[in-house]
Amino acid sequence: MKASDLPRLPAAPGVYMWKRDGRVIYVGKAKNLRARVAHYARGEDKAARIFAAADALEFIVTRDEVEALLLEANLIKAHRPEFNVLMKDDKHYPFLKLTNEAFPALVVTRRVDDDGARYWGPFPDAGAVRRIKRLVDRVFPLRKNSGVPMKKRRRPCLNYAMGRCLAPCVGRADPDEYARVVRRVEQLLDGRVDDLLAELTGRMEEAAGQQNFELAAELRDQIKALERFFSSSQQAYAVELGDLDAVGLARSGPYAMVQLFQIRGGRMLGRTSRFVENAGEATDAEVLEAFLRDYYLVASPLPPLVLLPLETGGREVFARALAERAGRKVELRVPRRGEKVRLVEFAGRNARAGLEVELARLEKRGDHPALASLQRALGLARRPWRIEGYDISNLFGTAVVAAIAVFEGGKPKKSQYRRMRIRGLAGKPDDYKAMEEAVYRRFTGSLQARMESPDLLLIDGGLGQVRAARKALERAGVSLPLVGLAKREEVLVLPDGERVVLPLDDPGLRLLIHLRDETHRSGLAYNRQLRGKKALKSVFDDVPGVGPARRKALLERYSTLEELRRASVEELAALPGMNRRVAAAVLEHLRGQSG
Repeated sequence: MKASDLPRLPAAPGVYMWKRDGRVIYVGKAKNLRARVAHYARGEDKAARIFAAADALEFIVTRDEVEALLLEANLIKAHRPEFNVLMKDDKHYPFLKLTNEAFPALVVTRRVDDDGARYWGPFPDAGAVRRIKRLVDRVFPLRKNSGVPMKKRRRPCLNYAMGRCLAPCVGRADPDEYARVVRRVEQLLDGRVDDLLAELTGRMEEAAGQQNFELAAELRDQIKALERFFSSSQQAYAVELGDLDAVGLARSGPYAMVQLFQIRGGRMLGRTSRFVENAGEATDAEVLEAFLRDYYLVASPLPPLVLLPLETGGREVFARALAERAGRKVELRVPRRGEKVRLVEFAGRNARAGLEVELARLEKRGDHPALASLQRALGLARRPWRIEGYDISNLFGTAVVAAIAVFEGGKPKKSQYRRMRIRGLAGKPDDYKAMEEAVYRRFTGSLQARMESPDLLLIDGGLGQVRAARKALERAGVSLPLVGLAKREEVLVLPDGERVVLPLDDPGLRLLIHLRDETHRSGLAYNRQLRGKKALKSVFDDVPGVGPARRKALLERYSTLEELRRASVEELAALPGMNRRVAAAVLEHLRGQSG
Protein backbone atom coordinates (compact mmCIF):
# COMPACT_ATOMS: atom_id res chain seq x y z
CA MET A 1 0.00 0.00 0.00
CA LYS A 2 1.19 3.54 -0.77
CA ALA A 3 0.67 6.68 1.26
CA SER A 4 -1.19 8.16 -1.70
CA ASP A 5 -3.73 5.32 -1.46
CA LEU A 6 -4.84 6.36 2.03
CA PRO A 7 -8.34 7.85 2.27
CA ARG A 8 -8.88 11.33 3.67
CA LEU A 9 -9.40 10.73 7.37
CA PRO A 10 -11.04 13.13 9.85
CA ALA A 11 -9.16 14.54 12.83
CA ALA A 12 -11.61 12.78 15.15
CA PRO A 13 -11.56 9.82 17.55
CA GLY A 14 -12.33 6.41 16.13
CA VAL A 15 -11.15 2.96 15.12
CA TYR A 16 -9.17 2.00 12.02
CA MET A 17 -8.75 -1.43 10.41
CA TRP A 18 -5.88 -2.39 8.13
CA LYS A 19 -6.94 -5.10 5.66
CA ARG A 20 -5.31 -7.50 3.24
CA ASP A 21 -7.35 -9.43 0.64
CA GLY A 22 -10.51 -8.40 2.49
CA ARG A 23 -9.28 -9.83 5.82
CA VAL A 24 -8.63 -7.60 8.85
CA ILE A 25 -4.95 -7.83 9.87
CA TYR A 26 -4.82 -5.07 12.49
CA VAL A 27 -7.31 -3.02 14.51
CA GLY A 28 -6.35 0.15 16.37
CA LYS A 29 -8.00 3.06 18.13
CA ALA A 30 -7.06 6.72 17.98
CA LYS A 31 -7.84 10.05 19.55
CA ASN A 32 -7.09 11.61 16.16
CA LEU A 33 -7.55 9.21 13.23
CA ARG A 34 -5.75 11.38 10.71
CA ALA A 35 -2.61 11.79 12.81
CA ARG A 36 -2.52 8.18 13.97
CA VAL A 37 -2.87 6.57 10.55
CA ALA A 38 -0.30 8.95 9.02
CA HIS A 39 2.18 7.47 11.51
CA TYR A 40 2.04 4.11 9.71
CA ALA A 41 3.10 5.57 6.38
CA ARG A 42 6.31 6.95 7.89
CA GLY A 43 6.67 4.53 10.81
CA GLU A 44 9.27 1.87 11.55
CA ASP A 45 9.35 -1.74 12.73
CA LYS A 46 5.85 -3.08 13.41
CA ALA A 47 4.01 -0.05 12.01
CA ALA A 48 6.01 -0.28 8.78
CA ARG A 49 5.31 -4.01 8.48
CA ILE A 50 1.56 -3.49 8.93
CA PHE A 51 1.54 -0.71 6.34
CA ALA A 52 3.52 -2.83 3.87
CA ALA A 53 1.27 -5.87 4.39
CA ALA A 54 -2.05 -3.99 4.01
CA ASP A 55 -3.85 -3.24 0.78
CA ALA A 56 -6.83 -1.34 2.23
CA LEU A 57 -7.88 0.77 5.21
CA GLU A 58 -11.29 1.21 6.79
CA PHE A 59 -12.22 3.46 9.69
CA ILE A 60 -15.16 4.21 11.99
CA VAL A 61 -15.59 7.58 13.71
CA THR A 62 -16.75 7.45 17.34
CA ARG A 63 -18.03 10.02 19.79
CA ASP A 64 -14.99 9.82 22.08
CA GLU A 65 -11.96 7.71 23.01
CA VAL A 66 -13.95 5.52 25.40
CA GLU A 67 -16.34 4.48 22.65
CA ALA A 68 -13.34 3.86 20.39
CA LEU A 69 -11.81 1.60 23.06
CA LEU A 70 -15.00 -0.47 23.37
CA LEU A 71 -15.39 -0.77 19.60
CA GLU A 72 -11.73 -1.75 19.21
CA ALA A 73 -12.18 -4.53 21.78
CA ASN A 74 -15.23 -5.91 19.97
CA LEU A 75 -13.56 -5.82 16.56
CA ILE A 76 -10.42 -7.56 17.83
CA LYS A 77 -12.51 -10.34 19.36
CA ALA A 78 -14.51 -10.69 16.18
CA HIS A 79 -11.59 -10.73 13.70
CA ARG A 80 -8.60 -11.96 15.78
CA PRO A 81 -6.17 -9.92 13.59
CA GLU A 82 -2.68 -11.36 13.19
CA PHE A 83 -0.83 -8.13 14.08
CA ASN A 84 -2.76 -7.42 17.28
CA VAL A 85 -1.61 -8.79 20.64
CA LEU A 86 -4.09 -11.59 21.29
CA MET A 87 -4.75 -13.23 24.62
CA LYS A 88 -5.77 -16.86 24.65
CA ASP A 89 -9.40 -16.93 23.53
CA ASP A 90 -11.48 -16.32 26.67
CA LYS A 91 -14.76 -17.78 25.40
CA HIS A 92 -14.34 -20.72 27.76
CA TYR A 93 -13.97 -18.62 30.90
CA PRO A 94 -17.09 -18.99 33.08
CA PHE A 95 -18.98 -16.40 35.14
CA LEU A 96 -21.29 -16.71 38.11
CA LYS A 97 -24.67 -15.07 37.49
CA LEU A 98 -27.29 -14.05 40.04
CA THR A 99 -30.44 -13.87 37.95
CA ASN A 100 -32.66 -10.76 37.84
CA GLU A 101 -35.89 -12.20 39.31
CA ALA A 102 -38.04 -11.81 42.39
CA PHE A 103 -36.37 -14.97 43.71
CA PRO A 104 -32.91 -15.01 42.07
CA ALA A 105 -30.89 -18.17 41.42
CA LEU A 106 -27.10 -18.48 41.19
CA VAL A 107 -26.02 -20.15 37.93
CA VAL A 108 -22.82 -20.70 35.96
CA THR A 109 -22.74 -19.07 32.52
CA ARG A 110 -20.22 -18.36 29.79
CA ARG A 111 -22.11 -15.39 28.40
CA VAL A 112 -22.64 -11.91 29.83
CA ASP A 113 -25.91 -10.23 28.77
CA ASP A 114 -27.31 -6.81 29.53
CA ASP A 115 -30.27 -8.35 31.40
CA GLY A 116 -30.08 -6.65 34.80
CA ALA A 117 -28.51 -9.71 36.43
CA ARG A 118 -25.34 -9.51 38.53
CA TYR A 119 -22.21 -11.22 37.20
CA TRP A 120 -18.94 -12.23 38.85
CA GLY A 121 -15.93 -13.26 36.80
CA PRO A 122 -14.46 -14.25 34.48
CA PHE A 123 -12.97 -17.10 36.49
CA PRO A 124 -9.71 -18.65 35.25
CA ASP A 125 -11.02 -22.22 35.34
CA ALA A 126 -14.25 -24.10 35.81
CA GLY A 127 -12.89 -25.72 38.97
CA ALA A 128 -12.82 -22.37 40.79
CA VAL A 129 -16.45 -21.73 39.82
CA ARG A 130 -17.54 -25.17 41.00
CA ARG A 131 -15.85 -24.73 44.38
CA ILE A 132 -17.55 -21.38 45.00
CA LYS A 133 -20.90 -22.65 43.69
CA ARG A 134 -20.75 -25.69 46.00
CA LEU A 135 -19.99 -23.43 48.96
CA VAL A 136 -22.96 -21.16 48.18
CA ASP A 137 -25.28 -24.13 47.67
CA ARG A 138 -24.21 -25.66 50.97
CA VAL A 139 -24.36 -22.49 53.06
CA PHE A 140 -27.20 -20.41 51.59
CA PRO A 141 -30.78 -21.63 50.88
CA LEU A 142 -31.15 -20.20 47.37
CA ARG A 143 -33.40 -22.05 44.94
CA LYS A 144 -31.55 -24.55 42.77
CA ASN A 145 -33.87 -26.81 40.75
CA SER A 146 -36.69 -24.59 39.49
CA GLY A 147 -35.06 -23.27 36.31
CA VAL A 148 -34.37 -19.80 34.93
CA PRO A 149 -36.76 -18.08 34.86
CA MET A 150 -38.30 -19.80 37.87
CA LYS A 151 -41.04 -22.32 37.14
CA LYS A 152 -43.75 -23.29 39.60
CA ARG A 153 -43.56 -26.79 41.06
CA ARG A 154 -46.17 -28.97 42.71
CA ARG A 155 -43.97 -30.04 45.59
CA PRO A 156 -40.60 -28.94 47.01
CA CYS A 157 -37.42 -30.81 46.14
CA LEU A 158 -35.02 -32.62 48.47
CA ASN A 159 -33.01 -29.42 49.08
CA TYR A 160 -35.97 -27.98 50.96
CA ALA A 161 -36.14 -31.05 53.21
CA MET A 162 -32.38 -30.68 53.87
CA GLY A 163 -32.74 -27.00 54.78
CA ARG A 164 -30.81 -25.85 51.70
CA CYS A 165 -33.67 -24.10 49.90
CA LEU A 166 -36.54 -21.84 50.96
CA ALA A 167 -38.75 -23.33 48.21
CA PRO A 168 -40.07 -20.18 46.49
CA CYS A 169 -41.15 -22.40 43.58
CA VAL A 170 -44.03 -23.76 45.74
CA GLY A 171 -44.78 -20.44 47.42
CA ARG A 172 -43.20 -21.25 50.80
CA ALA A 173 -40.43 -18.61 50.79
CA ASP A 174 -40.80 -15.35 52.67
CA PRO A 175 -39.67 -12.60 50.20
CA ASP A 176 -37.87 -10.61 52.92
CA GLU A 177 -36.00 -13.67 54.19
CA TYR A 178 -35.05 -14.64 50.65
CA ALA A 179 -33.80 -11.09 49.99
CA ARG A 180 -31.56 -11.37 53.09
CA VAL A 181 -30.10 -14.62 51.70
CA VAL A 182 -29.45 -12.95 48.34
CA ARG A 183 -27.71 -10.06 50.09
CA ARG A 184 -25.40 -12.48 51.95
CA VAL A 185 -24.55 -14.28 48.72
CA GLU A 186 -23.65 -10.93 47.13
CA GLN A 187 -21.49 -10.09 50.15
CA LEU A 188 -19.62 -13.35 49.72
CA LEU A 189 -19.09 -12.99 45.98
CA ASP A 190 -18.07 -9.34 46.40
CA GLY A 191 -15.35 -10.51 48.78
CA ARG A 192 -16.83 -8.92 51.90
CA VAL A 193 -16.27 -12.13 53.84
CA ASP A 194 -15.44 -10.50 57.17
CA ASP A 195 -18.68 -8.46 57.07
CA LEU A 196 -20.64 -11.60 56.28
CA LEU A 197 -19.00 -13.60 59.09
CA ALA A 198 -19.69 -10.77 61.56
CA GLU A 199 -23.37 -10.65 60.53
CA LEU A 200 -23.78 -14.44 60.80
CA THR A 201 -22.00 -14.52 64.17
CA GLY A 202 -24.33 -11.79 65.49
CA ARG A 203 -27.40 -13.70 64.31
CA MET A 204 -26.07 -16.93 65.83
CA GLU A 205 -25.54 -15.30 69.22
CA GLU A 206 -28.99 -13.69 69.03
CA ALA A 207 -30.62 -17.05 68.21
CA ALA A 208 -28.77 -18.74 71.04
CA GLY A 209 -29.88 -15.98 73.44
CA GLN A 210 -33.47 -16.64 72.41
CA GLN A 211 -32.87 -20.38 72.89
CA ASN A 212 -33.51 -21.00 69.19
CA PHE A 213 -30.76 -23.61 69.18
CA GLU A 214 -31.72 -25.15 65.85
CA LEU A 215 -31.20 -21.82 64.04
CA ALA A 216 -28.05 -21.13 66.08
CA ALA A 217 -26.61 -24.51 65.06
CA GLU A 218 -27.44 -23.86 61.40
CA LEU A 219 -25.71 -20.47 61.52
CA ARG A 220 -22.73 -22.01 63.32
CA ASP A 221 -22.34 -24.57 60.52
CA GLN A 222 -22.51 -21.80 57.92
CA ILE A 223 -19.79 -19.83 59.74
CA LYS A 224 -17.53 -22.88 60.00
CA ALA A 225 -17.99 -23.70 56.30
CA LEU A 226 -17.04 -20.15 55.29
CA GLU A 227 -14.06 -20.06 57.65
CA ARG A 228 -12.77 -23.41 56.38
CA PHE A 229 -13.10 -22.36 52.75
CA PHE A 230 -11.37 -19.00 53.09
CA SER A 231 -8.72 -20.01 55.60
CA SER A 232 -7.63 -22.97 53.46
CA SER A 233 -7.74 -21.47 49.99
CA GLN A 234 -7.06 -17.77 50.44
CA GLN A 235 -4.11 -15.72 51.58
CA ALA A 236 -4.79 -12.84 53.97
CA TYR A 237 -3.30 -9.41 53.44
CA ALA A 238 -3.60 -6.16 55.33
CA VAL A 239 -7.23 -5.18 55.93
CA GLU A 240 -6.47 -1.54 55.16
CA LEU A 241 -5.77 -2.43 51.52
CA GLY A 242 -9.51 -2.65 50.94
CA ASP A 243 -10.71 -3.67 47.47
CA LEU A 244 -8.20 -3.64 44.60
CA ASP A 245 -6.62 -5.68 41.82
CA ALA A 246 -2.85 -6.11 41.41
CA VAL A 247 -1.51 -6.90 37.93
CA GLY A 248 1.86 -8.50 37.09
CA LEU A 249 3.57 -9.03 33.73
CA ALA A 250 6.34 -11.39 32.54
CA ARG A 251 7.91 -11.72 29.05
CA SER A 252 10.00 -14.26 27.18
CA GLY A 253 10.53 -13.39 23.54
CA PRO A 254 7.17 -13.58 21.72
CA TYR A 255 5.49 -15.05 24.80
CA ALA A 256 4.01 -13.16 27.72
CA MET A 257 1.97 -13.85 30.82
CA VAL A 258 -0.24 -11.41 32.72
CA GLN A 259 -1.56 -12.36 36.15
CA LEU A 260 -4.13 -10.46 38.18
CA PHE A 261 -4.74 -10.94 41.90
CA GLN A 262 -8.03 -9.83 43.40
CA ILE A 263 -7.86 -8.30 46.89
CA ARG A 264 -11.23 -7.77 48.54
CA GLY A 265 -11.48 -6.44 52.07
CA GLY A 266 -7.73 -6.87 52.37
CA ARG A 267 -8.03 -10.59 51.61
CA MET A 268 -6.67 -12.46 48.60
CA LEU A 269 -9.84 -13.63 46.86
CA GLY A 270 -8.78 -15.00 43.48
CA ARG A 271 -6.40 -14.96 40.53
CA THR A 272 -6.78 -14.64 36.77
CA SER A 273 -4.12 -15.38 34.12
CA ARG A 274 -3.76 -14.64 30.43
CA PHE A 275 -1.07 -16.19 28.19
CA VAL A 276 0.06 -14.40 25.01
CA GLU A 277 1.87 -16.18 22.17
CA ASN A 278 2.28 -13.40 19.59
CA ALA A 279 3.83 -10.54 21.55
CA GLY A 280 7.20 -10.56 19.77
CA GLU A 281 7.04 -7.01 18.41
CA ALA A 282 4.79 -5.58 21.11
CA THR A 283 6.02 -3.39 23.94
CA ASP A 284 5.26 -4.23 27.55
CA ALA A 285 2.71 -1.41 27.54
CA GLU A 286 0.94 -2.87 24.48
CA VAL A 287 0.72 -6.31 26.11
CA LEU A 288 -0.64 -4.77 29.30
CA GLU A 289 -3.23 -2.71 27.42
CA ALA A 290 -4.33 -5.84 25.52
CA PHE A 291 -4.96 -7.53 28.87
CA LEU A 292 -6.86 -4.53 30.26
CA ARG A 293 -9.03 -4.49 27.14
CA ASP A 294 -9.56 -8.26 27.14
CA TYR A 295 -10.34 -8.66 30.84
CA TYR A 296 -11.77 -5.48 32.32
CA LEU A 297 -14.27 -4.67 29.59
CA VAL A 298 -16.18 -7.83 30.59
CA ALA A 299 -15.09 -8.46 34.21
CA SER A 300 -17.54 -7.86 37.05
CA PRO A 301 -17.62 -6.48 39.65
CA LEU A 302 -14.91 -3.85 39.19
CA PRO A 303 -12.73 -2.69 42.11
CA PRO A 304 -12.15 1.01 42.81
CA LEU A 305 -8.37 0.58 42.30
CA VAL A 306 -6.26 -1.39 39.81
CA LEU A 307 -2.50 -1.53 40.45
CA LEU A 308 -0.38 -1.75 37.28
CA PRO A 309 3.31 -2.72 36.90
CA LEU A 310 4.04 0.08 34.39
CA GLU A 311 2.59 3.14 32.73
CA THR A 312 0.52 2.84 29.56
CA GLY A 313 -0.49 5.58 27.17
CA GLY A 314 -4.15 4.59 27.36
CA ARG A 315 -4.43 4.41 31.15
CA GLU A 316 -6.75 7.40 31.49
CA VAL A 317 -9.03 6.17 28.70
CA PHE A 318 -9.29 2.78 30.38
CA ALA A 319 -10.07 4.46 33.70
CA ARG A 320 -12.93 6.42 32.13
CA ALA A 321 -14.29 3.32 30.38
CA LEU A 322 -14.23 1.30 33.60
CA ALA A 323 -15.81 4.15 35.55
CA GLU A 324 -18.71 4.17 33.08
CA ARG A 325 -19.15 0.41 33.54
CA ALA A 326 -18.92 0.56 37.34
CA GLY A 327 -20.98 3.72 37.79
CA ARG A 328 -18.25 5.18 40.01
CA LYS A 329 -14.59 6.17 39.84
CA VAL A 330 -12.10 3.41 38.97
CA GLU A 331 -8.44 4.40 39.31
CA LEU A 332 -5.57 2.74 37.46
CA ARG A 333 -2.31 3.45 39.26
CA VAL A 334 1.36 2.42 39.17
CA PRO A 335 2.33 2.21 42.88
CA ARG A 336 5.62 3.76 43.97
CA ARG A 337 6.01 2.67 47.59
CA GLY A 338 4.67 0.55 50.41
CA GLU A 339 2.48 -2.54 50.49
CA LYS A 340 0.95 -1.89 47.08
CA VAL A 341 4.38 -2.13 45.43
CA ARG A 342 4.86 -5.48 47.16
CA LEU A 343 1.55 -6.68 45.78
CA VAL A 344 2.50 -5.77 42.19
CA GLU A 345 5.88 -7.46 42.66
CA PHE A 346 4.08 -10.53 44.01
CA ALA A 347 1.84 -10.58 40.93
CA GLY A 348 4.92 -10.20 38.72
CA ARG A 349 6.69 -13.16 40.35
CA ASN A 350 3.61 -15.30 39.85
CA ALA A 351 3.35 -14.15 36.23
CA ARG A 352 6.95 -15.31 35.70
CA ALA A 353 6.18 -18.68 37.31
CA GLY A 354 3.01 -19.02 35.21
CA LEU A 355 4.95 -18.20 32.04
CA GLU A 356 7.52 -20.89 32.81
CA VAL A 357 4.68 -23.39 33.23
CA GLU A 358 3.19 -22.44 29.85
CA LEU A 359 6.57 -22.67 28.11
CA ALA A 360 7.18 -26.06 29.72
CA ARG A 361 3.76 -27.19 28.47
CA LEU A 362 4.68 -26.17 24.92
CA GLU A 363 8.00 -27.97 25.30
CA LYS A 364 6.34 -31.14 26.58
CA ARG A 365 4.09 -31.43 23.54
CA GLY A 366 7.08 -31.05 21.23
CA ASP A 367 6.49 -27.39 20.45
CA HIS A 368 9.45 -25.89 22.32
CA PRO A 369 9.07 -22.09 22.10
CA ALA A 370 12.82 -21.64 21.67
CA LEU A 371 12.85 -23.63 18.44
CA ALA A 372 10.16 -21.46 16.86
CA SER A 373 12.03 -18.36 18.03
CA LEU A 374 15.30 -19.54 16.47
CA GLN A 375 13.56 -20.44 13.22
CA ARG A 376 12.19 -16.90 12.97
CA ALA A 377 15.36 -15.12 14.09
CA LEU A 378 17.72 -17.07 11.81
CA GLY A 379 15.34 -17.48 8.85
CA LEU A 380 15.59 -21.27 8.92
CA ALA A 381 13.49 -23.42 6.61
CA ARG A 382 12.35 -25.60 9.52
CA ARG A 383 12.49 -25.68 13.28
CA PRO A 384 15.96 -26.75 14.49
CA TRP A 385 15.00 -29.91 16.40
CA ARG A 386 18.62 -31.12 16.75
CA ILE A 387 21.25 -28.49 17.57
CA GLU A 388 24.93 -29.27 18.10
CA GLY A 389 27.22 -26.96 20.05
CA TYR A 390 31.01 -26.77 19.49
CA ASP A 391 33.66 -25.38 21.84
CA ILE A 392 37.46 -25.44 21.99
CA SER A 393 39.20 -25.67 25.36
CA ASN A 394 42.92 -25.57 26.11
CA LEU A 395 45.44 -24.62 28.75
CA PHE A 396 46.91 -21.69 26.85
CA GLY A 397 47.87 -23.77 23.86
CA THR A 398 48.36 -27.15 25.54
CA ALA A 399 45.95 -30.08 25.92
CA VAL A 400 43.69 -28.69 23.18
CA VAL A 401 40.31 -30.42 23.10
CA ALA A 402 37.01 -29.96 21.33
CA ALA A 403 33.62 -30.67 22.83
CA ILE A 404 30.31 -31.34 21.08
CA ALA A 405 27.05 -31.06 23.04
CA VAL A 406 23.69 -32.01 21.55
CA PHE A 407 20.19 -30.69 22.26
CA GLU A 408 17.10 -32.34 20.77
CA GLY A 409 13.71 -30.69 21.10
CA GLY A 410 15.25 -28.05 23.35
CA LYS A 411 16.65 -30.57 25.87
CA PRO A 412 20.18 -31.92 26.40
CA LYS A 413 20.82 -35.38 24.96
CA LYS A 414 23.92 -36.29 26.93
CA SER A 415 24.29 -39.73 25.37
CA GLN A 416 25.20 -37.89 22.16
CA TYR A 417 27.87 -35.62 23.69
CA ARG A 418 31.32 -36.15 22.15
CA ARG A 419 34.86 -34.96 22.96
CA MET A 420 38.06 -35.12 20.92
CA ARG A 421 41.71 -34.15 21.23
CA ILE A 422 43.09 -31.70 18.69
CA ARG A 423 46.71 -32.29 17.71
CA GLY A 424 49.04 -30.85 15.15
CA LEU A 425 48.95 -27.20 16.26
CA ALA A 426 52.69 -27.16 17.02
CA GLY A 427 52.08 -25.89 20.55
CA LYS A 428 50.60 -22.63 19.33
CA PRO A 429 47.16 -21.60 20.55
CA ASP A 430 45.01 -21.32 17.43
CA ASP A 431 41.31 -21.55 18.23
CA TYR A 432 40.31 -21.01 14.61
CA LYS A 433 42.39 -23.94 13.34
CA ALA A 434 41.21 -26.09 16.24
CA MET A 435 37.57 -25.29 15.49
CA GLU A 436 38.03 -26.08 11.79
CA GLU A 437 39.62 -29.42 12.65
CA ALA A 438 36.87 -30.34 15.14
CA VAL A 439 33.99 -29.60 12.75
CA TYR A 440 35.74 -31.34 9.85
CA ARG A 441 36.30 -34.50 11.90
CA ARG A 442 32.66 -34.46 13.09
CA PHE A 443 31.36 -34.59 9.50
CA THR A 444 33.87 -37.10 8.14
CA GLY A 445 34.80 -40.57 9.31
CA SER A 446 33.18 -42.48 12.17
CA LEU A 447 31.30 -39.57 13.83
CA GLN A 448 29.46 -38.77 10.60
CA ALA A 449 28.33 -42.39 10.38
CA ARG A 450 27.29 -42.74 14.05
CA MET A 451 25.58 -39.38 14.69
CA GLU A 452 22.42 -37.95 13.18
CA SER A 453 22.74 -34.84 11.04
CA PRO A 454 21.89 -31.65 13.00
CA ASP A 455 19.50 -28.92 11.95
CA LEU A 456 21.76 -26.17 13.31
CA LEU A 457 25.35 -25.78 14.52
CA LEU A 458 26.18 -23.44 17.40
CA ILE A 459 29.77 -22.25 17.53
CA ASP A 460 31.13 -20.88 20.80
CA GLY A 461 32.83 -17.72 19.60
CA GLY A 462 32.68 -14.84 17.18
CA LEU A 463 33.03 -14.37 13.45
CA GLY A 464 36.49 -15.98 13.22
CA GLN A 465 35.34 -19.23 14.81
CA VAL A 466 32.12 -19.26 12.73
CA ARG A 467 34.02 -18.86 9.46
CA ALA A 468 36.47 -21.57 10.51
CA ALA A 469 33.50 -23.90 11.06
CA ARG A 470 32.03 -22.96 7.67
CA LYS A 471 35.38 -23.70 6.01
CA ALA A 472 35.35 -27.15 7.63
CA LEU A 473 31.82 -27.85 6.37
CA GLU A 474 32.87 -26.85 2.85
CA ARG A 475 35.89 -29.19 3.06
CA ALA A 476 33.60 -32.01 4.21
CA GLY A 477 31.07 -31.29 1.45
CA VAL A 478 28.27 -30.56 3.95
CA SER A 479 25.79 -27.66 3.90
CA LEU A 480 24.24 -26.82 7.26
CA PRO A 481 23.10 -23.59 8.94
CA LEU A 482 25.43 -22.41 11.66
CA VAL A 483 25.59 -19.50 14.07
CA GLY A 484 28.10 -18.22 16.60
CA LEU A 485 27.39 -16.93 20.08
CA ALA A 486 29.87 -14.26 21.15
CA LYS A 487 30.81 -14.35 24.82
CA ARG A 488 29.76 -11.54 27.17
CA GLU A 489 27.77 -9.73 24.45
CA GLU A 490 25.42 -12.72 23.93
CA VAL A 491 25.00 -11.68 20.27
CA LEU A 492 24.39 -14.19 17.48
CA VAL A 493 26.93 -14.04 14.64
CA LEU A 494 26.24 -15.42 11.14
CA PRO A 495 28.94 -16.54 8.67
CA ASP A 496 28.37 -13.47 6.46
CA GLY A 497 29.17 -11.20 9.41
CA GLU A 498 25.58 -10.24 10.20
CA ARG A 499 24.85 -9.88 13.90
CA VAL A 500 21.45 -10.88 15.29
CA VAL A 501 20.58 -9.24 18.60
CA LEU A 502 17.82 -10.94 20.60
CA PRO A 503 16.44 -9.83 23.98
CA LEU A 504 18.12 -11.62 26.86
CA ASP A 505 14.79 -13.17 27.84
CA ASP A 506 14.15 -14.55 24.33
CA PRO A 507 13.60 -18.33 24.65
CA GLY A 508 15.76 -19.00 21.58
CA LEU A 509 18.72 -17.04 22.97
CA ARG A 510 18.28 -18.66 26.38
CA LEU A 511 18.40 -22.10 24.76
CA LEU A 512 21.60 -21.28 22.85
CA ILE A 513 23.23 -19.89 26.01
CA HIS A 514 22.33 -23.12 27.81
CA LEU A 515 23.80 -25.19 24.97
CA ARG A 516 26.93 -23.01 24.82
CA ASP A 517 27.45 -23.39 28.57
CA GLU A 518 26.90 -27.16 28.38
CA THR A 519 29.47 -27.44 25.58
CA HIS A 520 31.97 -25.29 27.45
CA ARG A 521 31.50 -27.31 30.65
CA SER A 522 32.06 -30.58 28.81
CA GLY A 523 35.18 -29.31 27.05
CA LEU A 524 36.65 -27.78 30.20
CA ALA A 525 36.12 -31.02 32.14
CA TYR A 526 37.93 -33.02 29.44
CA ASN A 527 40.72 -30.48 29.27
CA ARG A 528 41.28 -30.69 33.02
CA GLN A 529 41.20 -34.46 32.88
CA LEU A 530 44.03 -34.44 30.32
CA ARG A 531 46.06 -31.82 32.10
CA GLY A 532 46.07 -33.66 35.42
CA LYS A 533 48.80 -32.38 37.69
CA LYS A 534 50.09 -30.07 34.97
CA ALA A 535 47.22 -27.75 35.88
CA LEU A 536 49.12 -26.79 39.03
CA LYS A 537 51.86 -25.29 36.92
CA SER A 538 50.85 -22.61 34.46
CA VAL A 539 52.01 -19.62 32.57
CA PHE A 540 51.26 -17.55 35.67
CA ASP A 541 53.96 -19.18 37.79
CA ASP A 542 56.45 -16.45 36.99
CA VAL A 543 54.06 -13.58 37.67
CA PRO A 544 54.67 -12.00 41.11
CA GLY A 545 51.59 -12.01 43.34
CA VAL A 546 49.73 -14.81 41.51
CA GLY A 547 49.27 -17.74 43.88
CA PRO A 548 47.04 -20.83 43.70
CA ALA A 549 43.78 -18.96 44.43
CA ARG A 550 44.34 -16.24 41.82
CA ARG A 551 45.64 -18.81 39.31
CA LYS A 552 42.44 -20.84 39.80
CA ALA A 553 40.24 -17.76 39.28
CA LEU A 554 42.03 -16.92 36.02
CA LEU A 555 41.90 -20.50 34.70
CA GLU A 556 38.18 -20.82 35.46
CA ARG A 557 37.31 -17.55 33.73
CA TYR A 558 39.45 -17.77 30.56
CA SER A 559 39.90 -20.70 28.19
CA THR A 560 42.61 -19.37 25.87
CA LEU A 561 45.68 -17.20 26.09
CA GLU A 562 44.36 -14.90 23.37
CA GLU A 563 41.10 -14.40 25.25
CA LEU A 564 43.01 -13.42 28.39
CA ARG A 565 45.30 -11.03 26.51
CA ARG A 566 42.24 -9.18 25.19
CA ALA A 567 40.86 -8.62 28.69
CA SER A 568 41.15 -5.23 30.40
CA VAL A 569 42.79 -4.45 33.72
CA GLU A 570 39.37 -3.61 35.19
CA GLU A 571 37.94 -6.96 34.07
CA LEU A 572 40.79 -8.95 35.64
CA ALA A 573 40.73 -6.87 38.81
CA ALA A 574 37.06 -7.79 39.31
CA LEU A 575 37.85 -11.52 39.61
CA PRO A 576 37.89 -13.11 43.08
CA GLY A 577 41.09 -12.31 44.95
CA MET A 578 42.47 -10.01 42.24
CA ASN A 579 43.29 -6.29 42.36
CA ARG A 580 44.45 -3.70 39.84
CA ARG A 581 48.16 -4.10 40.64
CA VAL A 582 48.18 -7.86 40.10
CA ALA A 583 45.88 -7.57 37.07
CA ALA A 584 48.26 -5.11 35.44
CA ALA A 585 51.20 -7.42 36.18
CA VAL A 586 49.45 -10.40 34.58
CA LEU A 587 48.63 -8.52 31.38
CA GLU A 588 52.12 -7.00 31.16
CA HIS A 589 53.66 -10.47 31.51
CA LEU A 590 51.40 -12.10 28.91
CA ARG A 591 51.66 -9.28 26.38
CA GLY A 592 55.41 -9.31 26.81
CA GLN A 593 55.44 -13.02 25.99
CA SER A 594 53.39 -12.44 22.84
CA GLY A 595 55.88 -9.81 21.69
